[in-house]
Amino acid sequence: MLKLRLQKVMLLISFFTVLFVLYQLSFNETTQVNPKELLMKNNIIAMDSDYGRKSPYEMSGELRKTSINNFPLLGQSVTTRSLPPLFTGHKIVHLDLKGAPAKVSYYKDFFPLIRSLGATGLLVEYEDMFPYSNGDIPAANMYSRTDIKSILKTAEENNLEVIPLVQTFGHLEFVLKLKEFENLREVPNYPQVICPSRNGTMPLLRGMIDDIVTMHPASRYIHIGCDEVYNLGECNQCLDKMLKENWTKKQLFFNHIVTVASYIKEKYPNVKPLMWDDEFRKMTLQELIDSNIGSLIEPVVWKYTPTVDVYLPAEIWVKYSSVFGSVWIASAFKGATGPDKFVTDISYHMENHRAWMKLVSTYADRLVFKGIMITGWQRYDHFAVLCELLPVGLPSLAVNLAFMLQHDVESQRVPKLATDMLKCGHGLMHPKMGAHCNFPGSAVYEKANQLASLLDQISEMMDLSEVKGWLNEYNIQTGFSSPAHVEGATSELDRFKMELVYLEQDMRAAMAEMFGPDTIQEWVYTYITPANKRLQALWDAKEQLLAHRNWPRRPLIGEL
Repeated sequence: MLKLRLQKVMLLISFFTVLFVLYQLSFNETTQVNPKELLMKNNIIAMDSDYGRKSPYEMSGELRKTSINNFPLLGQSVTTRSLPPLFTGHKIVHLDLKGAPAKVSYYKDFFPLIRSLGATGLLVEYEDMFPYSNGDIPAANMYSRTDIKSILKTAEENNLEVIPLVQTFGHLEFVLKLKEFENLREVPNYPQVICPSRNGTMPLLRGMIDDIVTMHPASRYIHIGCDEVYNLGECNQCLDKMLKENWTKKQLFFNHIVTVASYIKEKYPNVKPLMWDDEFRKMTLQELIDSNIGSLIEPVVWKYTPTVDVYLPAEIWVKYSSVFGSVWIASAFKGATGPDKFVTDISYHMENHRAWMKLVSTYADRLVFKGIMITGWQRYDHFAVLCELLPVGLPSLAVNLAFMLQHDVESQRVPKLATDMLKCGHGLMHPKMGAHCNFPGSAVYEKANQLASLLDQISEMMDLSEVKGWLNEYNIQTGFSSPAHVEGATSELDRFKMELVYLEQDMRAAMAEMFGPDTIQEWVYTYITPANKRLQALWDAKEQLLAHRNWPRRPLIGEL
């Protein structure tokens, strides 16, 4: 009986063993999943430790080129295919020399830095800093020809292509302000726009173009401006011409830019004219086609806000794709948040670049985006005050150049490349707290942000209820106030005055390393002197009010 039971047990064991083997064979056959399929089903992808977003990096951080079809199985390192940077075209950094032109020596440090951050060229807007043949046009502190040759040599040594910019329609204030050229204004009282119909206009512009191109023999492009032509077809000469030719204002505009661009094409066939696009936006597709402008220039589409897509909707890109083979775009790293801003909002400009990268991705199948011009305006126009100085905006430039080297458009973190190249500690996005950087001009950057912090504190003092209620103009004029409240309101006044004195000294010393005395004096008078005057007026009022020991009966009308 025992033997029979053992035989039954052995049979059962054998039976289940066979079933198990068959099951394993069947399981292995049915679970041969394509590694790519496994990746997609389980969403297995490494996280980039620098940006906290999906990336093609291994867990170890090493980048490798591995096909997704060779996705490793368990126990092997995890890699995916390398992704391209957000923008692969030219990255052209704008130098706006209509204000605060740097010493030539500064570029020897500045150019290598921006090149290491991904810049491929420079858009040099000389304005009145160029030594034009007509000696009445340049500023007294213009760059000499030797200076410009030095700048171009330094650019060449750093593999930076130079694109000179010369205004040929709007924003010719630096020329039209002069008595010699007053007769060329479209509107007599406004020196912004040149009249396209006067006999002296094209000889003047041809001479300026010749000077610029001759000085830049290696340049493949020249930017002819032509943005914000606010006054057009208003003078008698233009009205007569439009009547004679049966032209609209748009046709008058096209005639001028075609004349300018054709001159460049015929005399300098290897130089391609570029121009700002804003006047094209209001043109119809047929008007653009009829003008033949697409064969003469490449447009530079500019927008400096975080809402690029709102201002540049799909119909514009559809229109441009039908006229132009390729376009350039233009963002801003400084000088676009207010004419009197002296510190740069990096977050704002990063959102501008993020918006541009999304837009480029949307329309890349329609248009060739040849490059991006990263503008850094120094004045809003020739007559405006200085806005952010170049070294103050440099961290923003670095962050946005580095951002475009990434592959993740949604990344919110400051690229490590930027902080490494700027040698910055913490706080780059909140510089008033102190970023402690070490880059060319970083002392100017630090002092500007210290001033911004001090002015915030002064504004907080001026907003105190004690100041509003007991240091009002009425209190000061009548000499009628509470000494206790006056003293309380002005307890920090002496400290602020001394800090401002020391800050001015430090800022002058920092600026002297890269700017001339005229720029230093203008900046101090624009941003420090008003604060000094404000504090001095408050100090005088305090002293006047605290001198009183007795006060009159009301009413005080006679004291006013």
